[in-house]
Amino acid sequence: MSTVPQEAPPPMNVLVTGAAGFVGSRVVELLSETTPHTVVAVDVVDGPRARELAALPRVEFAALDLRDTAATALAVARTDAVVHLAAVRTQDARSRPRDAHDVNVGTTYDLLALATEHGTGRFVFGSTNTVYGPYQDPHAEPSREDQPWVCRGINLYAATKLACEGYLEAFAGLGGPEYLALRIGPVYGPRVSPGSNSAMALDVLEALDRGERPVVRWARHAVHSFVHVDDVARAVIAALTCTTTGLAVNVVGTPATTEQLCSRTAELYGYDPALLDWTEERNRYQRVSQDRMVEVLGFLPATTLDEGLQSLIDWHRSRP
Repeated sequence: MSTVPQEAPPPMNVLVTGAAGFVGSRVVELLSETTPHTVVAVDVVDGPRARELAALPRVEFAALDLRDTAATALAVARTDAVVHLAAVRTQDARSRPRDAHDVNVGTTYDLLALATEHGTGRFVFGSTNTVYGPYQDPHAEPSREDQPWVCRGINLYAATKLACEGYLEAFAGLGGPEYLALRIGPVYGPRVSPGSNSAMALDVLEALDRGERPVVRWARHAVHSFVHVDDVARAVIAALTCTTTGLAVNVVGTPATTEQLCSRTAELYGYDPALLDWTEERNRYQRVSQDRMVEVLGFLPATTLDEGLQSLIDWHRSRP
């Protein structure tokens, strides 16, 4: 199958949901910096970050709750492609399951219905690689997109994403937009959300700032497929123009152990990794195939672990 992105994609109007969020804001920035596309950036949060995005070339920001279908319809009618990143995340989905369903599944259904009605050509969906389950088998082969079953142990957030992936295919069969579901790994880098699994390195930095020994609850040998936010944004942009569609695609980094990640964070910050306090409470072996990402998107994450951690440290030092 053909997998080469277009040499010079024509300018598009791209709707980005969740645009003020961690990943969404970086997608909007790179669309403005590296493509000719015009961006309609929407988010339910209208704050300083939104105003920064609105100041970028060819970016228009609108405060929008996607559950307002009339307002959402006006936004979709203006766009050639949708990048759907807005969602109730893992921890909130656990405590607010109905909200997670209504926001994650309900708004995706509405966006797909509107995209079908208005002839939107491409729909890039931010899914998750937690659809493969909790990664408890240390000997399992890397998880692949062609696994047809729902793995045991998936959480509510992953369940909503699997439901949405089903709707992507169903609407495509009804004449809806071409789609790619990006099963994104744990994302780290500047502006990472505190308190998430992806904020593991940030937790180390903040504890060191307080003069405390950082407590790491993951096992030293646990494996994580962390991917830098810049690489996720590049993958999203590649998905807008690649020629192969109708698939789920993993977007993940090279697996690293908790010890590699947290010890290197401390070292780059100028501290002895021996200060880390390991409680070994949690474990996983998150190995995920990158093959389809290379084949379909023509893309492989370029940010090394040291580069990514240094970007996080630089951002952390710049915060008030």
